[in-house]
Formats: sequence, C-alpha cells, structure tokens
Amino acid sequence: MKTKTTIILFIILSLFSCKDEGVSFGTVEYYPDFLWVDANMSSVKKTFVFEFSPDAKSDNTTFAEFQFVDNDGKSIKEDVMQVYIDGKQLKDNRFKINSNVDSKIVTFSFSPGAKSGKYQGYLKLINHQLERLNSQVLTSGQQADAFQWTLQFSKIMNPLEKVLIWLIVAMISALAIWFFIIRPVFYPHFGKLKKSLLIEKDGRIIAQMNYSFKGARKVIFSVKKEKQSFINRLFIGEIKYLTNPVFVDKLTFSPRKKGAAVYGNGYVINPNPIPKSGVATINNVHQKLVIKIR
Repeated sequence: MKTKTTIILFIILSLFSCKDEGVSFGTVEYYPDFLWVDANMSSVKKTFVFEFSPDAKSDNTTFAEFQFVDNDGKSIKEDVMQVYIDGKQLKDNRFKINSNVDSKIVTFSFSPGAKSGKYQGYLKLINHQLERLNSQVLTSGQQADAFQWTLQFSKIMNPLEKVLIWLIVAMISALAIWFFIIRPVFYPHFGKLKKSLLIEKDGRIIAQMNYSFKGARKVIFSVKKEKQSFINRLFIGEIKYLTNPVFVDKLTFSPRKKGAAVYGNGYVINPNPIPKSGVATINNVHQKLVIKIR
C-alpha cells in the first residue's frame, strides 16, 4: 500500500502568543444577577483553520481527534470549562475532524461556579490517522500536543450593582462635602452656648430660664413657632424657637465665633454680638421689654 504523507496545520485567528504561556485565547467574564439585571457569562470565540496535505484530502479515512487538557494532560471537566464547536457543546471537551474540514468556530466558556483565575493546558492529539502534525512525525497511535493554550476566567460585578455603588459613593461624598465643608461656611451652627435669660415687662419679671443654643442654626424669640420642613432642618439646620406673647417683635440670634449676633426691629442690643461669657442687655422701648442675658 502506498504511504501517504499527511500534515495538519493549525492556524488560530485573532490570538496573541506568549513564549511562556503558549497561545492566549483571552478572557471569559461572568457576573451574577442583581435586581432586574440577569446574570451573564461571556465567551471567547476563535476560528481554527486546518490545512491538510493534498494526499490527506484525497484519503477519506484521514482524521484527527483532539482534546483540551490541563498542563498535567488530564481532561478538563465540563462542569468547569465548556468548549463548543460551531455552537454545539463538546463532550469531554474533545472533537474530531476529517480531511475535508477547512475551519471550525471554537467557543470557550465556564460554569458560574468555576474559580476565577488563569486556566492553562494543551490541545492534545489523542487519536488520528496521520503521519505528521505540523512538523512532528507521528507513529501509529501516538498522542501529541498541538500547542499550549491559556484562558483567563474573571468574575466581575454586575453592571447595575456597580452603577448603584458608584451612585451611593457619589451621594455619600456629596453629602460629606455639604455637611462638613459647605454648610459650616454658609450655614454655621451654635456650639456649646447656654445662657441665663431674665425677661422683664413693664418693670416686672415675667420669665427666668436657662436656654441652650447648642446645635441651632438660628434661635428666634417670637409669639409663635413657625413650621420648618424636615429637609430644610436636615440640610440647612434647625431653627429653635422660644415663644412668648411678649415677643410681638421677632428677635433673632445667629451664631458667631465669639457668641451670637442679635437683630430685630425695635430692639437695642448691647453689646452686639453678645459674648459667650458676660452680660448683655436687649431693650425694646416700644414694648417696654428688657431681656438680660448672662
């Protein structure tokens, strides 16, 4: 019988080679489901091109069977890595071609439960009717490695989850900037400021109390308390009210570094701002009202 020289050559399109790691197929990425965005497993798709010798093409008994194995030559389990040829999953990650095959679309994927990291191995010739594989002479039944491959598997964050996390980080950052940088400049609050108040009307003491200004953006003496929205109180600051029928003319206290600035129509304040420690007198001649603060 005439001996036929049979050569098979692999050409892998769109791949990058590395001396130490062989042929790099690329990266498969997976992210789990989150809220209304379903889980997704990407895949790596490559075209394998086969070139048989003229003798091999004329012999319909010529075939080659390959298997994707790890570096130890062991079969890679299908529940870890899946390989598809022309969209059909391979059993035991092996496939067979005849000499009339020119190319195959090979797709690589992983199971969600597989570990992230680098997977490496060989495309192994496990059965054949060939005399040569590339430049390697083959004997009957001989197995051979066509080439070494590397594939990366990465588990990433769901895109929706990532967007929400960035939004939360941005919101927290914005709130931190507002509460700790901007608000103290434009809307200062009282620190530990507590004063004794003595209120006289028509020469008669009508009220005497200790009053804490702490934490307030403003303190207002008035006949009634005005409503302040929750959002305004949260982001701008609380306005405290001291209500009494004698405060027909509103009196407002605002924080200053060394005490409180006081303003109100019809009032004479001495000194103003009132100091953190010491005495201040507030007079309203028209209302015959005197407030002594110490």
